[in-house]
Amino acid sequence: MELKLNNIYQKVADNLKEMIQEDWREIYLYAEVGEGSQTTYFFYYPKGSDEPIYSHDIPELFEVSEQSYLVLLDKQLECFRELLDVFIENKQEIWTSLTLHLDHDGKFEIDYGYEDILTVDPYEQQVIWEYKYLGIISEDEYDKKIIKKFLS
Repeated sequence: MELKLNNIYQKVADNLKEMIQEDWREIYLYAEVGEGSQTTYFFYYPKGSDEPIYSHDIPELFEVSEQSYLVLLDKQLECFRELLDVFIENKQEIWTSLTLHLDHDGKFEIDYGYEDILTVDPYEQQVIWEYKYLGIISEDEYDKKIIKKFLS
């Protein structure tokens, strides 16, 4: 199992390196894979910057075709489906979401989530995730209400 996991983690890291068009110091990635729901996105910090870049902005920022970006994104989702399959095959607790933190030296941490993702609003989930992992608080009043509710 460990060898399979390491191979998948390496594929995820390689795919991220292919997607990011500049030197970076760390990446925070969210993924969910489950019945009726799958998504992934990430933020990365370019070297020398404290401003995170949202993954879905890459095509516009770096003149990458939307099609090429979506192919890489789908490749990333395939890695996470494969990861979930390894958990199932080895009778491990089934996760529904994960957060991966990767630094430029290759060190990484993964937090697995086990919540019922079909009962969570995807927009609210992302606002909370951005706050929890990146410290981002939007100026939007609705987003502030989401965070306030999360903290109470």
